Amino acid sequence: MKRKIILILLSTICLTSCNHKTSDSTITREVKEIQLTSLTKADTTYNDSDSVKELNMNTLYSNNETPHLNPIGNQNVLVVPFSFEKDTTDVNDTITSDASLLEKISTTFTANEEEINSKGGNISVKDFYNKSSYGKSNIQIDVLNTFVKYSGTPSKFKQDVGSKNAGVFASSYISEYYNTEYNKVNHGQLGSAAKPLTYYDSDKDGFIDLMWIVYSYPYDQGDTSLWWAYVTYTGNSADIDNPTVQTLGWASSDFLYSDSSDGYDAHTFIHETGHTYGLSDYYDYNRMTSPLGGVDYMDQNLGDHCAYSKFALGWINPYVVKEEDLKDNDIELNLNALTTSSEAIVLASPSYNNTAFDEYFMIELVAPVSFAKKDYLEGYSIDGYSKPGIRITHIDSRVYDLDHDTYLKTKEEVFFNGKALRLSNSYLGRISLFYDGDYFEVDNGKQKNKRSYSLISLMESNIKDINTTNSASYTATNDSLFKQGDSFYLQKDNKPSIWAKTYMPSESALYNKSKTITGWKSTTEQEYNIDENMKFPFKIDVLDIKEDNTYGYTSKIKISIIQ
Repeated sequence: MKRKIILILLSTICLTSCNHKTSDSTITREVKEIQLTSLTKADTTYNDSDSVKELNMNTLYSNNETPHLNPIGNQNVLVVPFSFEKDTTDVNDTITSDASLLEKISTTFTANEEEINSKGGNISVKDFYNKSSYGKSNIQIDVLNTFVKYSGTPSKFKQDVGSKNAGVFASSYISEYYNTEYNKVNHGQLGSAAKPLTYYDSDKDGFIDLMWIVYSYPYDQGDTSLWWAYVTYTGNSADIDNPTVQTLGWASSDFLYSDSSDGYDAHTFIHETGHTYGLSDYYDYNRMTSPLGGVDYMDQNLGDHCAYSKFALGWINPYVVKEEDLKDNDIELNLNALTTSSEAIVLASPSYNNTAFDEYFMIELVAPVSFAKKDYLEGYSIDGYSKPGIRITHIDSRVYDLDHDTYLKTKEEVFFNGKALRLSNSYLGRISLFYDGDYFEVDNGKQKNKRSYSLISLMESNIKDINTTNSASYTATNDSLFKQGDSFYLQKDNKPSIWAKTYMPSESALYNKSKTITGWKSTTEQEYNIDENMKFPFKIDVLDIKEDNTYGYTSKIKISIIQ
């Protein structure tokens, strides 16, 4: 839980060789205007034994025997309102578990746009994920028409949970209750329309696709293991005949009121549902940095998912630009708003495996359009991007099998053996310790400084003294995005740019994977090799951003090679 604190067809473009000249300090090159669709696309599938299988975050979790909500296709989600016996001696026991609260839970999870707007909300969980995934994730959500009432007060529940996980404990209680009621005449308190738990195992893997538990007790940020919002896993064994819970969401019904929307605020539930698909938090648990600057649904809960998240879930297949694609000329192309078009660009690193699970840079046009418009214009926990701009991010989404020091390089290796991402966005690791190879040693001539890697980090257009790398409370602004006339590059004249010095762990144009760990002298001192040829060679120029009737906004960018 994050706390509150494609292409437009170019009617005037030359399709073959409409060229003009550009130059940098060393060379003059031709520029060719192209359609985005002429580029190759990255892969989100794998051809395995004559069948096509999905390759996304759920692939990794399934390889690790902890399957998550499948981000592709139809999935069935069970939302369980969970209440307690009233405790008149508990001043915090203020929530009334009645028909009104049931309606708010149901509407917030399942309503269409018209229904949620009529209640003063923004968007429901179901509608958000249908739209953010471009219809690729069609989650069917059933909200129980009754509260599952625990046989005890909140304090008794806390006592019974003990050292166990509250969500896991509750899911076991709910599963037993559900099966007991379902076997009664007309399915007991569940009602005659209730479905068997096998219905909620749409992929027949022995696990319920997802159980969401919304409990009727105020949240407490000081008691995050119990009265908070999170996604967790039970460790249960699969059972085809009587599916068990593996992945579950746990959150207070009080989060429905987080944005003063009269009880129809889905922000927290959307964020946590992102975790059930397998997405990480993009803020720093150790409160030292703010790698993505807050403005993302997996950071401060607003707007839309970023291009990387959509790529990792298999919702988009970004267009790929490799250095060899620019050997004869630079290119100009149009890029439409991500939220409405599904378009994004990957600037590939050497030996890029053409999947989300490697190191690369992403280019996307962020804009206040469609379902993201309200958050971007009005903000939520922080302000959003109220004006359109090009967002450039550095992604290090390499994965590993058993040895964290190494990573899986090919698509085949990732598909069969990938079990987890090597990195998160928490500086020096989640518990403030260097974790294996999660840093780059930079020799400044006097000492070796250690710079931590991030899963996803924002390359800001306007770099301030206080920025994403040195303040956990730092928030990206419109100035963080690249606008018309702005440029981005990591090196020029063989010297690192201000972006390289500020944002890259190597303080240079070197990719993270230029470093290969060969051993350890001690628990904190690595032995490694550096491939000095593995550098980011691209330069991005934003030529234009303007409104568009189809996608809301469109942009024109130039991608060139720094010689």
